[in-house]
Amino acid sequence: MKTFEGVYPAMVTPLNEDLTIDEKGLRLEVDFLIEGGVHGLVPLGSTGEFPYIPMDEKKRVIDVVVEQANRRVPVVAGTSAMGTEDVIELSRYARDRGADGVMINIPVYYPLTDDDVFNHYQAVAKAVDLPIMLYDFPGVTHWEMSPELISRLSNIESIVGIKETAGLDKVEQVIKIEKKEPFNTFTGVSFIFLEALKLGAAGVICLLPNIAPRDVSSIYESFKAGDIEKASQLQAKLLPLVSLVALPVQSPVVKEAMRLLGLDIKPCVKMPLPQITTEQQEMVKKTLTDLGML
Repeated sequence: MKTFEGVYPAMVTPLNEDLTIDEKGLRLEVDFLIEGGVHGLVPLGSTGEFPYIPMDEKKRVIDVVVEQANRRVPVVAGTSAMGTEDVIELSRYARDRGADGVMINIPVYYPLTDDDVFNHYQAVAKAVDLPIMLYDFPGVTHWEMSPELISRLSNIESIVGIKETAGLDKVEQVIKIEKKEPFNTFTGVSFIFLEALKLGAAGVICLLPNIAPRDVSSIYESFKAGDIEKASQLQAKLLPLVSLVALPVQSPVVKEAMRLLGLDIKPCVKMPLPQITTEQQEMVKKTLTDLGML
């Protein structure tokens, strides 16, 4: 079963002013990221606004990203949904359209037990012959996967890794638990990327490569080459960008940053997410200017 490693941007989903999918902008984004040196793509994650994108539009996003990537890098499609049946439908679609894997977080609404979550992933794995990345993001799901559950889930054959969007302590716990191999742990927090690599993480899946793909990818490449000093310098260079990702809703400011960097996309987001404010636009421009990116 294929595994993944390196820098995988949690892609934004460009939208038109009427909030339909901006396919031209999406293609531009794919090329921008690949040319920036990333090692794979993750459309329809949290940064991609997946909870508010209808099924037909999710399928079109997968179509466009897979087609535009054209096998240059792996595509791990986010196929999370509110119910197991919808996850299976979208995961099968991603498989049939040529995605290399899927990333799935827990369905959120009712309180679930560890057994409920295990059964959810097991049902998807049985229905879809494709590598599966777990996605643990307790900050938005309000439900955290325990190390014990992750260990148990890792024994499902097609589950090949996890995106762990939590602190470094949790990342370390996941790396050290007993699990089948290969099972690759990705951090979802770019600002601990280097420390996670030192602990044995396989990579990062986060939004920051949308803004600075070359720099984030170079942290990984420098680390793999044994140049820890360069990797540390690059990690420190990115710290001022924390202001862009510290907001409760990050997608509009990330899109605005990408627009200012030259991509022909708009900062529109799906309702009920709040649209970008004038103050946020000014903050984004100042941050990028201060960093010498504009």
